[in-house]
This record gives sequence, structure tokens and C-alpha cells, in this order.
Amino acid sequence: MRVWIKIHQPVIDLDYRELAEKMWFHSFLGKELELSHEGNSEWLKDNYTLSLKWDKWDNDSRWASEENLKGTPDEHISLNPIRDKKYLYFETDHIDILTVDKRALYIMVQELAKTVEGLISEDGMKTWLTLEEFQKKHKNLLTIPFEEANEISLKEAKHFQFVDEPWDNEVIYD
Repeated sequence: MRVWIKIHQPVIDLDYRELAEKMWFHSFLGKELELSHEGNSEWLKDNYTLSLKWDKWDNDSRWASEENLKGTPDEHISLNPIRDKKYLYFETDHIDILTVDKRALYIMVQELAKTVEGLISEDGMKTWLTLEEFQKKHKNLLTIPFEEANEISLKEAKHFQFVDEPWDNEVIYD
């Protein structure tokens, strides 16, 4: 999946861990969020770069124990600047993603759009939504509790077709 934000206010002052906990949770089944990340709060503030992935199997043993879920691929949610830091570009590993990861992506987009007072595009920057329009469009995902999204995803993953997101983008990987 791909999403873009047109930056209006170019200051990102978010803590990456707090952002991740909004995207997934602080504590689930008595465990703190197990998270893999590339980047940190400083990278986010200075470079507008961050990649987050919830380590599902470390927080919910069902992701590792059920035979038909063991092959479920990781889903990194990456954020990078493009066009001289005028836009934020969000990308996941796959074209379509599980509900629990889509919810996390949309929360990340929502939080960054608030911070930079930006407009949001889901169609390759052809059309733009205000934050309020984005929230209204994705209200069901943005308001679903993490636990419910996880349960839905456990069912989805059994029959999900994971198709890799193509690597054609504007990100300059240093």
C-alpha cells in the first residue's frame, strides 16, 4: 500500500515509540509491544524517515503456533521524504495488507498528517484529502480496537494472498 502526505508545516516532533503504541498498543496479553524498527525519534524529526514492524508472534503466540499462519510475512510500514522533503511517502511491503497492519498504517498517516498539517493522497498524488476527509473515509479502521483488528487478521491470514509492493518509487535510498 502507498500513501502520500503533502507537508504544510515541516516540523515532526513525534516520539517513534509513542507513535508505534498508537498504531498497535502499549500492552497486549500482559506484554509490552514487541517492535522492530529502523530509525528512531531523531531520524523521524531530522530526516522524516522511519520503518516500523509489529513482531506479531512475540506478542501473540497464535501467529507462531497455528500451522497455516507460520508463513505469514512481516509487514514493514515505512516512511520516507520525497521531493526535497515536500512530501511524506508511506509504503508497506505488500499491495494489500492485513487489517491489523492497515489500521496501523492509517493511524500513522493520521498522526503525521496532524503533525505536518498535510493533505493525504491514496492514489499517487492525483487527488488529495484533508485529514478530516481521510478520517471519515477510514473511520471503521481508525476506530476499531487493536484486539478486534488482530482477531480479524488472524482469520484473514489463513487465506490472504500477499503480493509484493513494486519497488518503483521516488525514495532516494542512501
